[in-house]
Amino acid sequence: MIKRIFLLTLTLVMVFSLNAFSFGFPDDIQNQDYLKLLKNKMPFISNMSVDQIRKNSDGSIQINMKSDGDTYKTLDVVLDNGNIKSVDYYVDQMKYLFGKSGKSKIRKDDAVIIGKELLENIFGEKFGYVSEVNDSTYIDDALERPIIYKFCYKNLVDDIPVYNIDAYVYIDSESGAILKLKGQSIGESSYNKDIKTIGSVDALKAFNSKLDPTLVYLKNNNDDFPKYRLYYALSIDYNLVGIDAVNGDLVDFNGNMLYDDVLKIKCDANDFKKSYSIVAYDEALKIAMNEMNNFHINDIKVLDSKTIERYFLTERETYTFNMNHTDRNLIANANIAVDKETGNIISENVDISDDGGLFDTYGNLDRIIGFTKEVLRGKDCNLDLLKKPAIEDDDYTYVFYRVYNGAIVLDNYVRIKTDKNGKIINVSLNWDEAHKPSTTDILNESIAKNILVGEKPSLYYLYTSKYELMPIYRLSTMDSIVDALTGQKVSVNEFEKGY
Repeated sequence: MIKRIFLLTLTLVMVFSLNAFSFGFPDDIQNQDYLKLLKNKMPFISNMSVDQIRKNSDGSIQINMKSDGDTYKTLDVVLDNGNIKSVDYYVDQMKYLFGKSGKSKIRKDDAVIIGKELLENIFGEKFGYVSEVNDSTYIDDALERPIIYKFCYKNLVDDIPVYNIDAYVYIDSESGAILKLKGQSIGESSYNKDIKTIGSVDALKAFNSKLDPTLVYLKNNNDDFPKYRLYYALSIDYNLVGIDAVNGDLVDFNGNMLYDDVLKIKCDANDFKKSYSIVAYDEALKIAMNEMNNFHINDIKVLDSKTIERYFLTERETYTFNMNHTDRNLIANANIAVDKETGNIISENVDISDDGGLFDTYGNLDRIIGFTKEVLRGKDCNLDLLKKPAIEDDDYTYVFYRVYNGAIVLDNYVRIKTDKNGKIINVSLNWDEAHKPSTTDILNESIAKNILVGEKPSLYYLYTSKYELMPIYRLSTMDSIVDALTGQKVSVNEFEKGY
């Protein structure tokens, strides 16, 4: 009890600034009440002034504030019926850290509690600590001091974490100052307390009946050769998040039911076959330039080029070209590697974007598929397309994965992004011809499935696109893959990517 009181005191004294409250109050009395509420919940914003206050279409009030002092700070807050719905607070750490002595005075365990109690005080809801955060925008890790604690939390509803919402609190370990705060409230109206869920045993049965391991190639650039290995993954569907805890359906991040809906696509190679012995630089450059014609980019510039004796994917002598095209809103960047001995393109990474719409191409699914075949013109390949696109804001993302030897190559894909009107606004290609091992003599699917699914699933809430909470079960193995040769379970985080 004494420790709890001590930590609460730390929260109020060390974390919060005691500077005079310097809000510039608008004349509206209700706005003054809103600003006083913010001061009471977050005294550390006392040296900030109001930039604007506006009423949103849903009736909520949005308040934007900025710093008056030397250190740059911003705050965006949304209030609904006098309650804080969301907070986004940021302090520019470069100016803040300058001249600090860097002696940590707050222990990590105490800082975790400070962050948790701060969130709970602001939103009036429970939060649970998840982990520390690796955030490269806060560079204190590259300095000897000071240390910034960077914590991630999740909203708790009936002690069940909300899976797809995170809150963040960054705390200076020397002064206790809050350097970043981001979170939102859920509200009791978003969930049904009386809903009945299936048990974890039934959830495990649902996973076993509906999930089949997918054989995938995955590249690890930290490994020696071969670069690619074969693994089993529970799903390549980037929408998959878990099992509906009421009826056992597969659900995505928006709470929609998922089905096995993959479209198989065949791309045909040109009849023209390269027959080079040793390729000169000029020939390799022409090959790279011609590849960009598939993207309708004809005047791309070579920023730099190199001849590499042992290219990391093949250990063969290779020409590499770094290319760029900028024309108003149209921006294209490409890295293409051409094998010196054969003239084959053995690796390419291309990214083209235009907010106004690339090449005036409008996307229904057939036209997106046709455009993808143009991008891959000259390549003999099979593709798997997840027909349900990933949706973020008003953008739709379609991913075409390469299929080789019956396995999906997670590092070889075409990604097409469209806006709400169907205009293609971004095209990304990642492709290579590195050696990929045979799919013979690998684990049986059923063995891989037992390794992946054979564990107790955990209960979460999913915050859906309808602003409701849906109870779901999730397996931690959804973040794991199984080596198809050895049966070893491997976290996808070891590859610094998801699947």
